[in-house]
Amino acid sequence: MTRPLLDELDRRLIGALHLAPRATWDDIGAILSADASTLKRRYDRLQEARMVRVIGQSDWGMHSTAMPVHVFLDIAGETPLAVLDRLRGLPHLQLLAQISGDHPLYAVVHAPSEAATSEAIDRMFSVPGVRHVKALPALSTLRRGITWDPQFLTDTERAGLLKLTGAPAAGTATATATPPAKSLSEAERTVVAQLIQDGRASAASIARAADLATSTAHRVVRRVLDERWVQPRLEIVSEWLGFQTPFMLRLRVAPGETPEVMRRLDQLAQTRLAAHVASDMSVLATGLVTDRSALARFIDDELAKIPGIITVSVDVMLAEPRRYWLDRDRVSGLGEFHAPTLL
Repeated sequence: MTRPLLDELDRRLIGALHLAPRATWDDIGAILSADASTLKRRYDRLQEARMVRVIGQSDWGMHSTAMPVHVFLDIAGETPLAVLDRLRGLPHLQLLAQISGDHPLYAVVHAPSEAATSEAIDRMFSVPGVRHVKALPALSTLRRGITWDPQFLTDTERAGLLKLTGAPAAGTATATATPPAKSLSEAERTVVAQLIQDGRASAASIARAADLATSTAHRVVRRVLDERWVQPRLEIVSEWLGFQTPFMLRLRVAPGETPEVMRRLDQLAQTRLAAHVASDMSVLATGLVTDRSALARFIDDELAKIPGIITVSVDVMLAEPRRYWLDRDRVSGLGEFHAPTLL
C-alpha cells in the first residue's frame, strides 16, 4: 500500500471529518470554502488508500452490560510482538498495544457481560508467553477518542462544524453500559448494524442493503442518530498524519479529586480517553501527540497545571495493532473491523 501524499486541503478535510464525520460534502465545503465534489474525491482517495474510515461508535448498552477492563500483561520466554500477535485471536478485545514501562503489553477488554469479561481475561492466562495479567476495571469513562481533534482548523471552522453535529461539549458525556429503555425493533437493529460498519451510510443505501422501505430507513436512521445509539467517528492512520507518539498516563490522584482531574484531562486537545479505574493509580488516560518532545511539553506544560495529581506514570505505545476494534498497521493502513455484536 502506497502512503498517500497529503496537502493542506486533505488535512483540513480530515480535521473536519473528525468533528463532523457524517456532515454532507456541501456543508463541509461551505465551512472550508472548498468545492463539495473535490472534497468527496479527496475522501474517496484517502479511503481507498486505507488511511481513513468512518465507522459507527455504538452506545455501550447496545453491545454490553459491563464496563471495559484495562489489562496489563507481563511476559516471559517470548518477545512482546509474538505474544501480541497471539492475543489478536481472543474475543472482545477493543484495543491491543505494546507499551513501554513495567508491563510490555496493554489491552482493553469489553465483553457483552461480566461473566464474558471474566472468561476473556481468564483466556489470556493460557496464551503462551503470558506470565502475569493485571486487570483494572473501569468505574467510569469519559468518551474522548471520538472527539479527538488534530487541530487542523481555525476556531471559526471548528465552531461551524460542531454546530452541524449538535455534539455535547468535552467532559459532559460519561460512557456507561446502560441498554436502551426498550428492545430495538428489527429495523432499528438492522440500521444500527449498518451504521456501525459505515458511519456515513445514507438512508437510501441502508434501505437497499437491508431491504427496507426508503421512508422507513430515513425515519429509523434519524432516530438511531438522534438517540445517539450510534455516533459516527473517523478512524485514521495517525502516523501518516504526523502523530507518531500515542501515550498512556496512570495517575495517582488525591481523594475526592478524581472527577475534576478527569474533566481537566478531557479538555486537553492531546487526550483521547480518561477513565476512573479500580487500582492504586485511580485515573488512566491515553493520548496522541506528534513526537516525544511534544509529549514532554504536554507533561510539563499541560499536565502539571492540573491540581490533585500526586504521581504520574507515563508509557509510550510502541505499537498499536488494534484500536477501537479496528486493526491497523503503519505500513498497510487500516485493516479488519471487529465490530462488537449487538445484544
